[in-house]
This record gives sequence, structure tokens and C-alpha cells, in this order.
Amino acid sequence: MENWQGAFSLFSREVTRFRKIMVDTIVSPVVSNLLYLIIFNLALTGREVQGIEYIKFLAPGLICMTLITSAFSNPSFAMVIAKFSGTITDLLMVPLTGMQIVTAYVGAAVFRALITAFVTFIVILFFTELHPYNLYLTMLSALLTAFFFGTMGVVFGYFAKQFDRLTMMNTFVITPMTFLGGVFYSVTVLIEPWKTISLLNPMFYFIDFFRYSVIGISHVDPFISLTVSIVSNLILFPFAVYLFSKGDKLINI
Repeated sequence: MENWQGAFSLFSREVTRFRKIMVDTIVSPVVSNLLYLIIFNLALTGREVQGIEYIKFLAPGLICMTLITSAFSNPSFAMVIAKFSGTITDLLMVPLTGMQIVTAYVGAAVFRALITAFVTFIVILFFTELHPYNLYLTMLSALLTAFFFGTMGVVFGYFAKQFDRLTMMNTFVITPMTFLGGVFYSVTVLIEPWKTISLLNPMFYFIDFFRYSVIGISHVDPFISLTVSIVSNLILFPFAVYLFSKGDKLINI
């Protein structure tokens, strides 16, 4: 069934939804990142990480964290809201395939994540100079990161039946992955087993590749990070399409 116009309509609806609550969807994460930047920079002012100022090391980590959290929260909360309000039945009745539904939700998540990350980047420029080391890799890394975590948000939203379930998933999965992903520190300073755990965290490779594309330094070979980012997307996206092709968790609410 080819109904990509319907998929675009779903995408447009999701974009309109987060656009109407921009204080929550865009302004709030930017302000949170600004507070992180100010607090950590004041606490660690004068220190260097891998030969660069700490604030320059922190900045791409915060931008990448914005990509992650914005992309994840957009579809996950949208789907739980649809389940809670009962409008999820409208989605089940329209002639859209699993591929089209997932693509629409992930596309809106990527759109929101890129906008929020760009605004965060502009705000950071008031505190430090930040010139992308490789602009093309920066764009590629941003897209891969937003796409993966947007897809993860779709999967989590698919399984979550209530807001408390989603909050629990966010607390016990996304938050630990973020703080063990090297956003605020270099993983080289960690002791075992936390260093190994961080290297097993897929989020670490997205953050490390994005940091490399922005400031030119990384903890692991950028090619490894790029490979992990691509393979992770190639695994998760078809899984999300499979779930929505079945749709049983959407029906049994």
C-alpha cells in the first residue's frame, strides 16, 4: 500500500504538535543545557581534556545530548498521549503501513532534534568559539544520532501504556546511557568496571563520533563509532517497522 501522502500528513501533524508547545519542546532543553554549561564550566574552569579547554570538550557533548533527548521524547510521549486520549485508534484505521508510520514519527523526531540542537549550538557560541572540524561529518553524525534515538522513542512509545511506564524507561535506560556516554567527561578517567560499561554503551559511540566531527578529538577510532552508529540504525529501524506492522501493543491498551 503506497500512501506516502498520508505519512507526510502524520509527519506534519507531529511537527505542528511540538511547534505549538515550543516552550516545552525547544526552549526548556536549551535552558537546561545552558545551566549545565555554566555550572560545569564554573566548576572545572581552567582544566583541559585531551589538550583542549573543558568548555570546548563539553559543548559538543551537550549538543549531542540535546539531539538524543529531543529525538527520543518526541515520538515516545506522542504515542503515550495518543494511547491515553484514545486517538491511537485513528492511527490504526488509516491506510498506512508500519514503514510509513515509523518513518513519519521518526522524521518528526529528527526535525525537532535538529532544530533544538541548532538553537543550543547558537546559545553555546555566546560562551565559546565552536567551529565544526568537519561540517559534513557533523551533519551526518547529527542525522544518525537523531534518527536512532527517534526510532528508539518510537519503540519505547509502542510498548509503554502509561506515562509512568515511559518515565521508568527514561529513568532506567536513557538517563544512565546518557551519563555513561561521555557527555560531561572523558571515559579515560573512569575506573573499571565503569570504563568497560561505557564502551559497551552504544550511546557513547554516537557522542564520541559527534564530538570528533565538531572538535576533531575522539576516544576511539571515528570509523568504529561511525560503523556502530550505522549498524545500530540498520538494526533498530527494521525492528520498529516490524512492531508497527504487527500493531498488537497498540490495540491491547
